[in-house]
Amino acid sequence: MATEAEIAVLEARIEELDSQVESLHEQVRKAQLDQWEGRIDDLEVQLHLGSMEAAERLQPLVEKLRDRWLDAKQHATGGSATAGDVIDTLRAGLEAAMKDIRDAVIDAKTTVAS
Repeated sequence: MATEAEIAVLEARIEELDSQVESLHEQVRKAQLDQWEGRIDDLEVQLHLGSMEAAERLQPLVEKLRDRWLDAKQHATGGSATAGDVIDTLRAGLEAAMKDIRDAVIDAKTTVAS
């Protein structure tokens, strides 16, 4: 049978592991936010390198994407929602905005090629 001292040691270890898990979840949220920020930055560079017509079409979409990222970052760092909720919301919003941008780029390429 486990003694009270052994139980106390196990409970302390469980608390330590819970803390480590929460820290890892926070690191994952930050890494995903940083990854999306990098992707948005890359899109902005491509936007500036593109034609004026493409820039006019893409600028509002990139701004919308950046706004969604900022909202998600605020929720993630504010602790107002669970990690899963924040990541799901972030992923859905950013993926939808990225699709809009891809579609606009394809449309712009088609227009320029014509």
